[in-house]
Amino acid sequence: MKEPGNAKEESTQELQPVEHSMRAVYTIEAIADLAQVPRRLIILYCKHGLVVPASKSPDNGWCFDDRAIHAVRRIENLRNAYGMNLTGIKLMMHLMKEVERLREEVRFFHRQ
Repeated sequence: MKEPGNAKEESTQELQPVEHSMRAVYTIEAIADLAQVPRRLIILYCKHGLVVPASKSPDNGWCFDDRAIHAVRRIENLRNAYGMNLTGIKLMMHLMKEVERLREEVRFFHRQ
């Protein structure tokens, strides 16, 4: 039997996705735990436009989707593996998005 207030139980509850419009969304605390970064860094990344909340409400605060988790992990990889600063990361993420868009365009033309 689990004891009330068990830290492990509370941590597991934080990781549970909240269903919202058929997509899972997570609190800022959950995304910080999933991506293993401090909450303050996620806020910083949002302020720099590197991570975009899925929704923002006065009651629930910021909520994030799976794309945000992926973005935070990518940012952390660029910072830790390559020592990039936020300006460089923003440029790199923009270029990576553009490469993916071009790949999609090439795939589209190859299908025709």
